[in-house]
Amino acid sequence: MTDCTAVVALEMSVFPFMVFLFFSSELVLVSSVYNAELPSRIAALSGSCVQIPCTFEVPENELKTATSIFGAWIKHNHAFLSSDSLVVYNGSTNISRGFSRIEITGNLSRRECTTVFYDVMNNHSDNYYFRVEIKPRDWKYTYQNPIYISVSDSPEPLIFQPTDLKAVMEETTVSLSCSAEAPCPKHPPTISWSNIPESAHITTQLQEKPNKTLSVFSNMTFKASYMDHRKNISCTATYPRKTSNDSTVETTVTLRVLFPPKETGITIDQSASVSVGTNVTLTCKSKANPSNNMTFYWHKRGHESQLGLGEQLIFTVNRSSGGWYFCIANNEHGIQRSEEIQLIMADHSLIIGCVAGVSAILLTFLLITLFLRVQRVKASTIMETDVSDQGQEKQVQTIYTNGGFVSGEELEMPKDENDVQYGEIDFSTPQTKITTAQVSGEETVYAEVRGPGKEMNHD
Repeated sequence: MTDCTAVVALEMSVFPFMVFLFFSSELVLVSSVYNAELPSRIAALSGSCVQIPCTFEVPENELKTATSIFGAWIKHNHAFLSSDSLVVYNGSTNISRGFSRIEITGNLSRRECTTVFYDVMNNHSDNYYFRVEIKPRDWKYTYQNPIYISVSDSPEPLIFQPTDLKAVMEETTVSLSCSAEAPCPKHPPTISWSNIPESAHITTQLQEKPNKTLSVFSNMTFKASYMDHRKNISCTATYPRKTSNDSTVETTVTLRVLFPPKETGITIDQSASVSVGTNVTLTCKSKANPSNNMTFYWHKRGHESQLGLGEQLIFTVNRSSGGWYFCIANNEHGIQRSEEIQLIMADHSLIIGCVAGVSAILLTFLLITLFLRVQRVKASTIMETDVSDQGQEKQVQTIYTNGGFVSGEELEMPKDENDVQYGEIDFSTPQTKITTAQVSGEETVYAEVRGPGKEMNHD
């Protein structure tokens, strides 16, 4: 055994837990194996950032005597000087390789090594190892438990609770939660709900998970209503990133609510007024869940006995069929009675009387119209006679045959006894004969009136 070998043997016998690590010209004495506390895997979204929660172990005396502490990250291989490893960040030189920027946000003097990788891309998917360097003792160590960063173009699926949404009873309080991974807390996703119940109350917050990663947690509580039955409720997470479009991920659940009959009512296949001998179908409609085992009962006001069983009531109308009808819907959760509907019997004698009355009114109207038309025809048989003479100031414009009045300009009575005009009217024929004579220098107009079988002369 050489002297050198003896020295090494002596050192190992005296310090059985000492291990010598050689890094080129570096000689690092490590008393035990240390670990870094960080997730084994984290999912990142391309075009965004990713935050790695991290703490590390280090001898207490190293921190007490430290004047400066630096952190570093190595990609692919933990060996600091290996040919297939890449130091993507070195805190002592503050240089990043392969990334736009890497920032250690943790306080290294408190054993915190939380780090943010900015603008991650798909080719950044790999194992990453943390390394610490403490001066002035030049204590250096690379932690051999890595974190695998998985970069994807699509966000991680949402986590929805409860995973198995069962049917809930009406009026019970329901709580639904939806959480989305937040690999980049500086730009966390936003969560929105769609088609939410009217009574919903929503709270959203950023939460830390047991592995120290973060997620956006949104909780919705509401009181179940029968109107929410079969409603598709969606939770959507939108991730901002440095691309043309934001990324979204969505999950949808169908709400099932158990409830007794609601909105029970009756429909009729024809008008509510029916006549004897016609067939009538009454249908009872109601909303309920479950609905496959519903029963329907038919009743009539004033009748104690049940009329029928089933969704429809079909019967032929007789004279006693008129009245108020209602139905009762029933399922395992309760019953509901419909509003009443009135069935009116049509009176044929009343209908005939109404038709006769209407016909008489129409006939009277036609007779009046015809009479008015005859009067218009009579009024059109008018003879106009213009009487004109030299020096005559007044003219008789119109004389109606066999009429009792004169239209047009009214005839004036003579102003003195000498101004007398006589007229002769023949009632046998619609003719008027007017003669004029000169009496004592004054103009006199004679009228001759003749009736059938009788002749009258006036001097």
